[in-house]
Amino acid sequence: MKILKIFWKSLKEQARDPVTLGLSLLVGPFFVLLYWLMIPSGSTTYGVLVQNLDTGPRGREAITLLETLAYPSGDPLLDVISVSDQERAEDLLKDRDAEVLLIIPANFSEKLKAAYQGEIQNPAEITLVGDLTNPYYAVGAVMAASVLDEFVQVQTGDIRPVKFAEIALGDSEGRSEFDLYIPGILIISVVMLVFIISMTITYEVEAGTLRRLQMTSMKASDLLIGISLPTILLGVVSLLLTMFVAILLGFSSQGSIWAALIIGGITAVAVVGVGLIVAAFSKSVSQAFIIANFPLIFFMFFSGAVYPIPRIILFQIAGFNISLYDVLPPTHAVMALNKILTLGAGLADVMYEIISLLVLSLLYYLVGILIFQRRHLRLQ
Repeated sequence: MKILKIFWKSLKEQARDPVTLGLSLLVGPFFVLLYWLMIPSGSTTYGVLVQNLDTGPRGREAITLLETLAYPSGDPLLDVISVSDQERAEDLLKDRDAEVLLIIPANFSEKLKAAYQGEIQNPAEITLVGDLTNPYYAVGAVMAASVLDEFVQVQTGDIRPVKFAEIALGDSEGRSEFDLYIPGILIISVVMLVFIISMTITYEVEAGTLRRLQMTSMKASDLLIGISLPTILLGVVSLLLTMFVAILLGFSSQGSIWAALIIGGITAVAVVGVGLIVAAFSKSVSQAFIIANFPLIFFMFFSGAVYPIPRIILFQIAGFNISLYDVLPPTHAVMALNKILTLGAGLADVMYEIISLLVLSLLYYLVGILIFQRRHLRLQ
């Protein structure tokens, strides 16, 4: 009987906290839905850009064969896109809107015909271009090369008049496995501050500081900005410290560390905004700690900080692909740091990511202030 009473008491206490209870129950199903959106066919489709320089029929036939490659379910294995501008194609690879660029040479049909007739010539060179730090590149490149290899064997009777050459974007060829994770870890070091900002502000609510401020000439915005600025500074210091340790352990940046600090500072603004939203729905410091875990999970796993995930392209604006997870500021931060630290890009090369990150961070921060004011700073 005592156990039953305690059981009902615990159920009632959980029901009094619908926010935490709802998040706990819904986060699992919501993640299942998101992963279903990420991989609607149940399997990953690898983006292959094809620049066909061949004037004969064999290049087009090879592309058709690539397009027919599919899973047993019938879903396409490769997303084959024809391109004519190699520079634009490399930009798509850097943005990870595709995995590999396949360049079919101008003499492809000619070499296959000569090999079929028994003539011995120098082999045609098929080029594979990609970011070798992208884990999806290796799979996409191997599949595309295997299809072409099989096509050549069929056309020439097992003679192979082609060879494959690989071109790595930036310094991606020289990166170690340890180097691959550093850009994401740097952003995680900033995102972790969501605990500090949400718990600090919630403590001020619990301590009655906000109520006392309403009786003084100090504005509530003074308090929020006063708390926010040290947290943003702490985010920059955290990223710098993380970078310092990574360098000590062998990490080598191909781009400017100052650029990375700028990106970290802008990301911290978004984290502060999320912390304000968490604090707005928290009644205690312990509750703030629990709720803060949920945006942390989204920022870590759906921004590509922990592991790269396939992009779900929704539409295009001015030639830029807009994906589902672009609403998360860390997504742009991770992308920018990958380009800067791995590919040696400068600030001008990641201006799209910086502008997107800045706009989203300011939006998150303003929304955080508005929600917090509505829930805690209205005069009673």
